[in-house]
Amino acid sequence: MTANDPTWDGVLTPYFKLEIDTYDLGVFTTCSGLGMEMSVEEYEEGGGGMYVYQLMGNFKYTPLQVSRPIGPWTANTMAWLNMMAQAGAQGVQPTTARLSALDNSGDIVFAWSLQGVIPSRWTGPSFDVNNLQQATETLELVYTAILLDPSDTSGDLFNDALP
Repeated sequence: MTANDPTWDGVLTPYFKLEIDTYDLGVFTTCSGLGMEMSVEEYEEGGGGMYVYQLMGNFKYTPLQVSRPIGPWTANTMAWLNMMAQAGAQGVQPTTARLSALDNSGDIVFAWSLQGVIPSRWTGPSFDVNNLQQATETLELVYTAILLDPSDTSGDLFNDALP
């Protein structure tokens, strides 16, 4: 099956891998918020008043949230967050991240490169003996741009679909 096969759904993926510079933060089970919004301004034509033009304004990137059960990869996330926190006095330097959607066998379905990445929130598990549930962590990142990851050039559904 290929991306040209209408029965193939290349976006079904149970895992997401996050790498930030040299830090491999591991695999996450949920991913949300990856996206951008464009502001649109209306400009009404004078005279006949028959047209309202839509003018593109600025781009705004929405925060990325990834979550997973607490486990061995949590140590890598905490090490990266601590490194960013220690840089606080000198100023946190925005960095580059790679978010990869993986299939069941761990192969990359598609990958994005995020530019200007800084952490905005980390949330650890809540504990309640009356409501037993899996202990999870959530990492939220903000960024300034989304790009197609240049190292992901073979086998992804977008490149395969191009003429």
